[in-house]
Amino acid sequence: MADFDGASVEYGLQNPPRFPSLVDPVIGLVAEMEGLRARRLDDLDTLVVTKTVAGFSPAMIASIREILLNARAGRLGRMKFLAFDFAHPGEAAPGLSDDFEAMVGEVGNLILSAPIVTVACARGAMAGADLEFALACSMLIGEGAARFSFAADPIVSIGVYGLLSHKIGFVRAERLMEQGEVLDLAQMRELFLLKDVPDVDAGADILEHFVRRTSRRYNSCYGIYRAQRITSPIRSGLGAVA
Repeated sequence: MADFDGASVEYGLQNPPRFPSLVDPVIGLVAEMEGLRARRLDDLDTLVVTKTVAGFSPAMIASIREILLNARAGRLGRMKFLAFDFAHPGEAAPGLSDDFEAMVGEVGNLILSAPIVTVACARGAMAGADLEFALACSMLIGEGAARFSFAADPIVSIGVYGLLSHKIGFVRAERLMEQGEVLDLAQMRELFLLKDVPDVDAGADILEHFVRRTSRRYNSCYGIYRAQRITSPIRSGLGAVA
């Protein structure tokens, strides 16, 4: 990508990533990579990035950060929503690399630098790095099979702990993780960690349905989640609020 080499300082890397590009800011989507694909919902001003494998490989992290960089710079066209569809089997380990932690900070704070609301859609087992990334997004939705595992050492999974404690308090976050809780959609909604469980017809795409319905309230959603992030920005490196 033409401007990517000059972005190494912003990425916090000594050298810019050299992985295949998932999105070209000029001609649109040009490729898929292992475990990751993207598609546009042009009528909804939305880009959907789908994960088909658990966790985040170095190539996947680089590609997602590239998307975030170009979204911030306005090089991906008009966008209201950037949606991450967790359509993978299995569970991920905690994300411990500096690049992963930086990516979490970037997705969490995107709304501060661009008028884009991030949405995470859970379809199965969510744990470790996948759960941390999803919690950093502005909105989290899910379908019936989704489960959220908080069975982790807060010291090892400091990113999940930081994001979770900000949302529900330190005591409850610590209890969830120490007791190894695995929550379903109803329990996540009770804790106000889950925005919605879209009610759709069989065979319908819950993510597209949610974005289509929510786009009618885009201005209010953007204002609310931007205000929340202004008061509690995510600090890259811990996944926790500053």
